[in-house]
Amino acid sequence: MGMRATSSALRTPTGGGKGCAHDCAYGRVDDSRLPWRSDGSYGGWGGHGHFGTAPGVSRTPVVFVHGNDRDACDWHDHAAHLLEHGYRGDELWAITFGEATTTHPKMVAQLDAFVERVRQHTGESTVSVVAHSLGVTGARYWMERRGRYDWVETFVGIAGANHGVSVCSGASDADSLGEYSKPCQFIGYDCAADPTHPLAKLNRGIEATGDVDYYTIRGAYDVYFWRDPTSPKLAGAEENVLLWTDHDGTRTCTRTRSLLVEWLS
Repeated sequence: MGMRATSSALRTPTGGGKGCAHDCAYGRVDDSRLPWRSDGSYGGWGGHGHFGTAPGVSRTPVVFVHGNDRDACDWHDHAAHLLEHGYRGDELWAITFGEATTTHPKMVAQLDAFVERVRQHTGESTVSVVAHSLGVTGARYWMERRGRYDWVETFVGIAGANHGVSVCSGASDADSLGEYSKPCQFIGYDCAADPTHPLAKLNRGIEATGDVDYYTIRGAYDVYFWRDPTSPKLAGAEENVLLWTDHDGTRTCTRTRSLLVEWLS
């Protein structure tokens, strides 16, 4: 497999990272679909006003976290599916990070602010987090850095580089990725082997840390992980599910939406 194929997997472009993936006009830090102002830090959607449902919550709110060069629009179909299963708008939220390729420290800051506002708006002390790709390690890093395990009830990591990505290791690989090598500083396979690196710290000892129910999904045909197919798994997770699909398919397939209904309830 050539490097062009592996680098395109890491990009998963959505029209230059300027806004939503589904031909909408919202920029990355547009907060008009949220019931609060983000002061130009992040964008996203959520709440009963956005979905046109009755206010209030009866379930743990869900926060969706996108991957590299993606945005909150990745989760429209998932929200629709959960609405069909009785969720209300105040139980469904998705963040768009301020930059298409966001560093893990910036993800930590923006996620902390976003989840705190969800907690304030809903009156709930905990949320469930559903993350894809780079967002998986970003969300795990947020919980570890800020000690937010008590804020999270359920964590679903979809196709995350929990134990590193081989294509991000080594100068030649990073050079071929160009500007999309930014995430490699955190998810390279060599990072997981460096005991001083944050990725290694996340996986030291108990990987499924805190009083959180962890679940993971990975794809059998995911070109991200063709050299390390079990990287998305977490030791101690309630379930580590293998699906016969590719990197984006782990997020979009109907089986994943069905699993979310099961796990989040």
